[in-house]
Parts: sequence; C-alpha cells; structure tokens
Amino acid sequence: MKTASANIAARISRRAFTLVEIMFATAVGMGLAGTVLLLLVQSAAEQRNGFSDTTVEEKAYILQANMTTCLRSMSASYGFNPNYPSELYSNGNPLYEYQSIFVFYPTNGGYNTASISYNSASGTVIYTPTVSIPSTQIVWMTNSASAVLTEFYFTASANLDGSQNNSLVNVLFQMNDNGFSQQPTNNNPASILRNFSVQMRNDN
Repeated sequence: MKTASANIAARISRRAFTLVEIMFATAVGMGLAGTVLLLLVQSAAEQRNGFSDTTVEEKAYILQANMTTCLRSMSASYGFNPNYPSELYSNGNPLYEYQSIFVFYPTNGGYNTASISYNSASGTVIYTPTVSIPSTQIVWMTNSASAVLTEFYFTASANLDGSQNNSLVNVLFQMNDNGFSQQPTNNNPASILRNFSVQMRNDN
C-alpha cells in the first residue's frame, strides 16, 4: 500500500502544467517583454531628442559667435551696404531685410570689402573676407541631417531722428533639427530663434 501511494504521489508531483497555467505564464512574460520594449523605445527617443537639442543649440551658438565677432571688427564709419538683390519681399512689397550684406574693415591705409551671405536653398552662411577673391570664402553654417537654417536676414537700425544707422546691424536667424528628433513641428524644443544686434567698431 505504501508503494502504491508513493507512486500516485510521484505521478501527481510530476504532472505537466495545465493550459491555464501556461496561458497565465505567457501573459505575464509578454507583459514584462512589452514593458522592457517600451522603456527601450522611450530611452531611444529621449536620447534622440537630447542629441537634437544639443546639436541645434551648438550650431546656433557658433553661428551667432562668428557673426558677432566678425561684425564687431568692421568699420562703423562705412557701416554695411545691403546686397539689394538679396532683399526679401512680401506680396511684392520690400521688407528691408537682406540675406546678404557687404561690410568693410581697414587694411593698409584703406578699406577692404567683405561680405556675409545666406543661401536659402542649402541653408549655407558664407563669410568672404575679400570679395575680390572668392576662394577665401569661409562656411559658417550649412544644413545637415540634424540641423537646418530656415530663416536668416540682416536689417539696419534707426537713429533717433529716424535716419538709418548702418553701423548697428540687426541679425535674425531661425533653425531646427530637420525632423531628426521626430517631434511635432509646432512647439518643437529643438527649434531656436535668435534675434540680436551688433555695433561695429569706431575706427575714427
């Protein structure tokens, strides 16, 4: 009798999982796997967002620093001359906003002509220290997979009497992450608008 009872107990202890137990274990496993997958996706999105924010912020900082340094070294007496073909218009009306300007700096007892220009097709901002030598061009900014320049222009300031002050240059530019972070275009944190003014140096 003891042997029969032991055999029955052994069979019971070695029985397979029931269908309900297998389904329950599968559901728990899938839930855990789904949670882990969701965390991985969220982590990748946060990493992508952080990279976009940092990249755009860095490019905006470098572009503003380059323009500020350059314009501060230019002649206030000569100010800047707009490159009139680059003027922006709205419904056929001039906005007095220019995507390219000429600036001047003293050299060898005279003044050298330089230029800063923006190409909206490629998002390229180019500084040419000597316009008569185009090979001296320096690229300050160009569009990439993670940063695009969507707006860029110069405007002059006004004196108290209403006359134009071309020695105080206003600069506006806007850039974003080119959709790299896959965030909504509206209120995208990886979008930067910079609007600042630079006073050229007094060379008198």
